[in-house]
Amino acid sequence: MQRLIIAILLSVFSLSVAAIDINKACKERDEQKHALLSNLSTSISEALLAGQCTGYEQTSYSNTNIYSFAELPQACSEFVEQKKAFLALDISTSVLEAKRAGMCMGAIYKIAKGCQHEHYRINYGYIADYVRHSRSSQAVDYIAEYVGCR
Repeated sequence: MQRLIIAILLSVFSLSVAAIDINKACKERDEQKHALLSNLSTSISEALLAGQCTGYEQTSYSNTNIYSFAELPQACSEFVEQKKAFLALDISTSVLEAKRAGMCMGAIYKIAKGCQHEHYRINYGYIADYVRHSRSSQAVDYIAEYVGCR
């Protein structure tokens, strides 16, 4: 049942009309940090939310700062892999993989927001598929190009 809920969440988050609630995602990440057995008590959906916050906070796109975490292409590859799976977020999805997929979403959202791209027009699946084939140094530029900053 939990896998089904996650599959639905990932599908919803990957639609172009989906928005990320960063406050909710960061609240979940903070709860996980303070949990006694965080790795054992974290669900796939909670890991996805925590990853969104982490990706969002580790990414910047402005006139003075352009950076993201080095594993952004790998995180987006995980997002695409989960999205294209026969059963989205199937039984082989781990908490770590869900967190990585969320990090991709958070980074994309942060760059789009910095470029004043309308959140309901973000196509996470398309952008992630494009970014996963890039080098770390190019990933942020590719996202910025897609959302109209470059």
